[in-house]
Amino acid sequence: MRSALPRLASVSSVAFFVLCLFAPSHAADSSSSSPWPEITRENKPWTRWWWPGSGVDKASLTAQLEKFAAAGLGGVEITPIYGAKGYESRYIPFLSPKWMEMLEHVGREAQRLGLGVDMATGTGWPFGGPWIDEPNALQRAVLRDGKIVGEPSKMLVKRAAPGGEGLVADPFSPDALRRYLAPFDQAFANFPRGLVRGQFHDSFEYFQASWTARLPEVFRAMHGYDIQQFATELTTRNAADVKTIDRDTLARIKSDYRDTLAALHLDYLTTWVKWSHDKGWLVRNQSHGAPANLLDLYGAVDIPETETFGSTPFPIPGLRRNADEIRTGNEQDLPEPLVMRMASSAAHVMGRRYASSETATWLREHWKVSLAYVKPEIDAVFASGINHVFYHGTVFSPQDAAWPGWLFYASTQFNPNNTWWDDFAALNRYVARVQSVLQAGQPDNDILLYWPLADVWDNADGLAKMLTVHDVKFLTEQPVGKLAHQLAAKGFQFDYISDAQLLQTEFTDWDGNVGRIKTPGGRYRAIVVPKTRRMPLESLQRLLGLAERGASIFFVESLPEDVPGYGQLTDRRAKMKASIDEWTFRELVPELGTAVGLPKKTPAREILGFNSAFVFTSTDSLMRALSDGFLGIGREPAAEIGLSIVRRRTDAGSGYFISNLSSRPFDGWLPLGREASSVNILDPLTGQTALASRRNGVSDAGRRRTEIRLQLRAGESLVLRTILNSDARGPRWPYSQPSATEPIALSGQWSLSFTKGGPELPPALTTTELKSWTDLGGDEAKRFGGTARYRLEFDAPTAKADTWLLDLGDVRESARVRLNGRDLGTLWSIPFQARFNGALLKPTGNILELDVTNLAANRIRDLDRRKVDWKIMREINFVNINYRPFDASSWPLTPSGLLGPVTLTPLKALTP
Repeated sequence: MRSALPRLASVSSVAFFVLCLFAPSHAADSSSSSPWPEITRENKPWTRWWWPGSGVDKASLTAQLEKFAAAGLGGVEITPIYGAKGYESRYIPFLSPKWMEMLEHVGREAQRLGLGVDMATGTGWPFGGPWIDEPNALQRAVLRDGKIVGEPSKMLVKRAAPGGEGLVADPFSPDALRRYLAPFDQAFANFPRGLVRGQFHDSFEYFQASWTARLPEVFRAMHGYDIQQFATELTTRNAADVKTIDRDTLARIKSDYRDTLAALHLDYLTTWVKWSHDKGWLVRNQSHGAPANLLDLYGAVDIPETETFGSTPFPIPGLRRNADEIRTGNEQDLPEPLVMRMASSAAHVMGRRYASSETATWLREHWKVSLAYVKPEIDAVFASGINHVFYHGTVFSPQDAAWPGWLFYASTQFNPNNTWWDDFAALNRYVARVQSVLQAGQPDNDILLYWPLADVWDNADGLAKMLTVHDVKFLTEQPVGKLAHQLAAKGFQFDYISDAQLLQTEFTDWDGNVGRIKTPGGRYRAIVVPKTRRMPLESLQRLLGLAERGASIFFVESLPEDVPGYGQLTDRRAKMKASIDEWTFRELVPELGTAVGLPKKTPAREILGFNSAFVFTSTDSLMRALSDGFLGIGREPAAEIGLSIVRRRTDAGSGYFISNLSSRPFDGWLPLGREASSVNILDPLTGQTALASRRNGVSDAGRRRTEIRLQLRAGESLVLRTILNSDARGPRWPYSQPSATEPIALSGQWSLSFTKGGPELPPALTTTELKSWTDLGGDEAKRFGGTARYRLEFDAPTAKADTWLLDLGDVRESARVRLNGRDLGTLWSIPFQARFNGALLKPTGNILELDVTNLAANRIRDLDRRKVDWKIMREINFVNINYRPFDASSWPLTPSGLLGPVTLTPLKALTP
């Protein structure tokens, strides 16, 4: 009764390394052998585009799409939601002819502008609407007359738009889904193909879903017994109150129950996938939250999507994370890279080109998110294998709406009404360059890490278990999560694999420099099985079969203890024991010198040379074996110094994404996990490239490796592209160091004029002391949100240098920089620095101009202090980050503008 996962073709072979860093601004060279890939709409970041009340009009739609394209977005995902109060006459019922007319207009305008369009298959979330009746609605399992039956939960669609209100669909019933999709069939019957790229489903929020009418039938087919004989035990709220069977038996029965729910929801999902494909659409799905195998759900769609919720406490110097701007009492909401990796793992294992992320949800309090806050969160997403960023998000607002326009309650305001919109394009160029690399080629992960979901299911407490991104103990507190953390910390590149995906895995002959363990979409060198209590018999037999054909299978600490579930338990246990008894396992102790059946002190490479499965007595012995290099596993030592890495592969070489999200800079020789004859550095902030200095080094295991010189400050990012068998020629990366002990402060009289923003432009002013413009100006400056131009005339320092480093110090929050009329770029991320050639300086009369933009927080504060009625959204209206009514009237003034100090530092070239 289990659904087979659909397979998609593997992606084309192009590969790169991407290192996340703020690179110096240096001269580009058009003759470089490592140009960036041509930017496509998929390379660019996309955004969720909420349509409040679907109260859209063609002129406003076009105006906003044009702003999106100009800012460097690649596409939108349309999600209709509740409307704005006072605009009810503009509401358009979902899927009505008028609504379809607006969608077609967007599709055609998007094509004109080079944008893509996805849409949610519904309004709000999850699936549901007025055409869902109770028999097809979400149900929870209850006990009635001694049997488990379904009881309607009466859950309604959350944040629904007009025409989409109604009951939530049964997420375990393909028939209920078909009923739900029927109005879409009618609405799209004559809709032009090609205007919409894909369909989207938000995270699984079908709360209390634990029953469907077909469950008893499917349960018996899967597990061989009648679920109703344990009806009382399954529905008893407290497992300790169950006296008729022991706790282990109860856990096994519930494991079978959860396994059945997982299979039913996978059928539901694949029904939606087939429906979408039949209409020419891709499918993007957030599987997390589901009471099912997340890897199988992610792997069943074209674009698996994770999400970041909340903010990460990165220790990057200068990156603020104020207590009054983040969620309180919700530390479990911190983004967890090990969970984000589940979406990218499924994409890699199943051969999906894209793995996406809903990004920057509740990053900080409304109107207190700077572009500098966004970058490290995106870098962490990239380092988790994600390559298709969706911002969360942007709200449609008509052209005649007063500032700040229509809003969504849980959004980082990526919209044209935000003060920093004119600088937003700089972030988008950065994301596009990185994703142009991460979407090319193939992933280059060496290890498959088995995810023993049966250990999660084997629990006597509760019934359906939702696996969410908000409570990640289902992974992090299990042996698999702890092992995943250790592997990542040691720099091993890995993907998770599920039981169903394991059954689709083969062992092949060597193919060049890639692994022999082949999944539908990837090649790997070893499978690692963490300490596992319960493993399906089919999975164990598959692992042993792969080992018999030559695959390297590593069990950590012990073999699986038992099979999961209750059905046919005695027979399955006997078969597991027979499978284990027929196999010769070599047990490796921490010294990796003793193995069962082998002489003591046998070299590790000889032990691993046997075609067998191995049981490591500790994770230490596993790490030593993987580090030996015999299997061609390329461990990345950069991880041990606090750098995050993801690696890609091409026919020509390899690549990394390394992100320095730590508190310390790195300046030294960095070993790479793949050999290279030459390495190009590509700067994702500026698009410039140059050759890295490289040398040959030796690993701890005595194997040759490539090392490059790298200077990577906290918060910075770079891209590397390596070439394996060819020495590239071109300009060298300009490594440098300060030639003066102390930076040289730029002082004098600054002129300050306000150029864009509101509610009104404050009067111009001058100052010799850099501090917040809220302290320099009057009431107008205190409530102002927008951009001010700083101008300073200064003489060149007496020190001489070929290259200078301009450091703006504390910038609130972004700055466009010009020196003597030359554009030095937009500084929007930490550190706020730019390099320039010394020839640009004149002996006297140098003009530095900075267009500095603040947050909108002070303007919002002013609205609430004056009791302006700007919170006009229906339903939840507008809440703060802790889901309480939003009120900014008591906020302290947010520092704004250039706080400095502004310095120049002469640099001298550093020869590696």
